[in-house]
Amino acid sequence: MIILNKKQIYKMVAMNEAIEAMKTAFVQLINGEAIIPIRLSTDVPKKNATSLVMPAYSLKSPYYTVKIVSVNYSNPQKGLPLLHSSVQVFDASKGNMVATLDGESVTAIRTGAVSGLATGMLAKKDAKVGAVFGTGVQAKSQVEAILAARNLEKILVFSRTKKSAELFCNVIYDTFSIKASIGDKDSLKEADVICTATPSKKPLFDHGDLSMGVHINAIGSFKPYMQEIPVETIINSKVIVDKIESCKVEAGDLIIPIKEGKWSFDMVHGELGQVILGEVSGRDSDGEITLFKSVGNAIQDLALANIIMKKMNNDRS
Repeated sequence: MIILNKKQIYKMVAMNEAIEAMKTAFVQLINGEAIIPIRLSTDVPKKNATSLVMPAYSLKSPYYTVKIVSVNYSNPQKGLPLLHSSVQVFDASKGNMVATLDGESVTAIRTGAVSGLATGMLAKKDAKVGAVFGTGVQAKSQVEAILAARNLEKILVFSRTKKSAELFCNVIYDTFSIKASIGDKDSLKEADVICTATPSKKPLFDHGDLSMGVHINAIGSFKPYMQEIPVETIINSKVIVDKIESCKVEAGDLIIPIKEGKWSFDMVHGELGQVILGEVSGRDSDGEITLFKSVGNAIQDLALANIIMKKMNNDRS
């Protein structure tokens, strides 16, 4: 039995190889080579928490995975992580469990990697300024991923508190050697790439705060009532999704505009896998706003688990 902790997984998987793995995974989704049930979501209201169970199998994988996630929304105020999770890896031929992986690191790397992939496919080639909403583990992974996709010169940090923003700016500079500063309403117009990584139930900015040509990775909301992105931005963006069936159930950023009668899923430009395969266009002009909406897909966990298991088996041989 292989048991890997957070530190071991971060050391083992580079962001660039994770991004390449996500490219393969999303092509498998489009080609019908992956079996990904809609995840089971259980609310725990008296604890202000949600539990998620996410199984995944690909026809080309020797493994299948099941990830269990606990999201405790009050934890950040207690100085605790928002998410706790683990990924169980099973031998697809025999059915026995062969590994337990730290889920926080797997989730952070794979979520960042898909944003890096989307940024590479959809953001302007000459993008120079990034912005991130949130200061947690997911936000750090988002910054790492967009830096892998574009040669950015500066990161703007948006947080509910000045202290957390200042600390995260220091983390970004110390980790990635890039300038980071606290963002505000006016400076958001500088951003060429924006990542939102929060559990917000109301939009994080106004549509008028954006510049034309910006690319947005909206990855924080995963419930019908969660909303990071203004309705007006959804209406005025080219919207690409990770998987449309999942977004119809979970993506509040898209469901809320539909309930208001201002948008419909018929207006989704396509899935990320379709962009990769060239079935739908990515960015058509420097002036359009592109938006990648992801609620997360278990194929991402499996893709990362495959990288890890291959390296572990190579080390053993």
